Amino acid sequence: MVFAEAGRAALPVRFDDCRDIVIHETTDPNVIIVEYELVGTVTTTGVSAAAPFIGVLKVRGRQIAHWREYQNTSAIAQALRQQ
Repeated sequence: MVFAEAGRAALPVRFDDCRDIVIHETTDPNVIIVEYELVGTVTTTGVSAAAPFIGVLKVRGRQIAHWREYQNTSAIAQALRQQ
């Protein structure tokens, strides 16, 4: 997603892995719920950490029409504070 590149470039994090992916079935065939964990390294400290995410995607015509993501912001903040 091009619009997110500038924000990502400002983060001192290199994303190393996306793991523990679980896709949940819903009663709506156009809605997908996915859980995953992003693993990254804080480039300023070398500390590696992981944080869980949940994504709710709405699909229209075989394309993603809407993506809402829920992040564990306290886990992210803690990883960024570790020195």
